[in-house]
Amino acid sequence: MLRFAHIDFLWGLAAIPVFILLFIRISRWKKKVMTALGDKKVVTMMIPQVSFSRPRLKFVLTMLAFVFLIVGVADPQIGSKLEEEKKKGADLMLLLDVSNSMLSQDMAPNRLENAKRAIAQLIDNLHNDRIGIIVFAGEAYVQLPVTTDYSAAKLFLNTINTNMVPTQGKAPLLTWV
Repeated sequence: MLRFAHIDFLWGLAAIPVFILLFIRISRWKKKVMTALGDKKVVTMMIPQVSFSRPRLKFVLTMLAFVFLIVGVADPQIGSKLEEEKKKGADLMLLLDVSNSMLSQDMAPNRLENAKRAIAQLIDNLHNDRIGIIVFAGEAYVQLPVTTDYSAAKLFLNTINTNMVPTQGKAPLLTWV
């Protein structure tokens, strides 16, 4: 994003056509004076140090310097603007059982695949929410920390299987004392 802090100074660029007209007029006047002095070959022999192309180069460079000066005084600002915004959404931590009992085929193809499909559908419907995944069997492990990256969540979800937890069995989620 490009913006100028002092946009009023850009009106100085309107002086460039005036400078161009003045330069053309002065160049014509110089040419007229040179022809009044005599033949062009004779005049160039009389003043060999005078260059006829250098004034054009000097004018172009002066105009470029003027443009850069005006643009610099206008203070161009490039970049993005940081804004704090409050996102409204929920933090979801999903717990997924990866014990061997999830390979039971009482629901085709098996319980684990059905659970993974349901979680994938949930992820597809999330907006402005953060999601995390914890897998458990004998022990619980954080598979995916809380994130808003839904594609990463799906990637982690696809890698979940029953072999990822070393201790099998159902771990009690709550212990009563």
